[in-house]
Amino acid sequence: MDNDTEELIRRRAYAIWEQEGRPEGQDRRHWEQASREMQREENQSRSGEKEDLETEGTTHATSTPTSPPSESKSPKAGSAGQ
Repeated sequence: MDNDTEELIRRRAYAIWEQEGRPEGQDRRHWEQASREMQREENQSRSGEKEDLETEGTTHATSTPTSPPSESKSPKAGSAGQ
């Protein structure tokens, strides 16, 4: 675990401790909860990046010009109603 991650976990654990009314003897539980939250956020972030890359590829594929409409769609001479 790098120092930045450890610092983020420490700050989150402290916030949890404060939210719970500063109970004594819960530091390990708060640290573990903060660590799980950080891991979950990291996984979601990675998942979101993967989805962004997949979407980006799809966008490029659908942004190609389409061919002009076929002439067969225009009314033909001698069709019903004439």
